[in-house]
Amino acid sequence: MNSVNLIGRITKDPELRTSSGGKVFVAFTLAVNEYGAGTQYTQFIPCFAWEKTAENMTKFVKKGSQLAVEGSISVRQDNSNNQYSTVVTVRANRVQFLGSSQGSGANNSQNYNQHQQQNNLPQTNNYDFDLIEDNNPSNDDDSILWED
Repeated sequence: MNSVNLIGRITKDPELRTSSGGKVFVAFTLAVNEYGAGTQYTQFIPCFAWEKTAENMTKFVKKGSQLAVEGSISVRQDNSNNQYSTVVTVRANRVQFLGSSQGSGANNSQNYNQHQQQNNLPQTNNYDFDLIEDNNPSNDDDSILWED
């Protein structure tokens, strides 16, 4: 079983991009707090979301927004500059908006609720950005996610 559940804050505003296969995605980093041996530290987890989830994230999520991410681990080998490395990312199958970023949440909440009403979607107390049926963009190379 390959399953990951994370709660954290997004480190910058999501930016919609298009893969070589023509599918839209966002690559984002989730800052997740961990506690151990009486100390707190933060892990920065690279994640990506595809299609409808990606589109909704760019509309309603801002830097600092608290998100719950459900997904799977994606592992690939990289050979940059003749040095092999393993790149681990999280493929977000579901992203749920849990709360506001510092100062911007009220507007996002109002915008999302208006979007729900205009499209006759059920009202919820949180933001649930599920992917559409095809959430396995197998033709896309996720190595493009982290290139600048």
